[in-house]
Amino acid sequence: MINSSIISACKRKNEKAFKQCYEACAPYAYTIIKNYIQDENSRRDAMQDAFAGLFTSFDNYDPTKGEFKSWFAKIVVRTCIAKLRKRKKLNLFVPLSETHDTEHNMEFLFQLKKADIEKLLAKMPEGYRTIFLLFVIDDYTHQEIAEAMNISKATSRSQLSRAIKWIQKNLGHQAKTLIYG
Repeated sequence: MINSSIISACKRKNEKAFKQCYEACAPYAYTIIKNYIQDENSRRDAMQDAFAGLFTSFDNYDPTKGEFKSWFAKIVVRTCIAKLRKRKKLNLFVPLSETHDTEHNMEFLFQLKKADIEKLLAKMPEGYRTIFLLFVIDDYTHQEIAEAMNISKATSRSQLSRAIKWIQKNLGHQAKTLIYG
């Protein structure tokens, strides 16, 4: 993504290094953002906020604790979560009877192409999509999701279960759409 000399220059607040960092990291950031946020204007705002967060927190990056790409991805994901929470559009209401732990069989996902998954995610309700992305793609635990989203672990588990069921239900329709147009 970017090398250590660019990171060092960014830590020294070098504007040329910031530009190089942006150019190298923007496609990666946008890929994450477009999965979480559907509206193009909100995506642009999230991009700006993510890079503002990155550029103001370079001093916190410690290469001994992990790769830059992972560290940056967390900044982008946190930015997306903050945007979604600010809009208060996440529908995370879960009746108590549905908050039980379930094992999630997601083997079917490995048979899908990336483009197919992206099409499904674009149609998925935002609350389901957010939890699904955090858990499956970004490797958050239910505890981390609960803390980030200000929900209970049970709600996180239930939303993930619902997201998986939604995907399974909509795969049949998606397959027909992909085959017949």
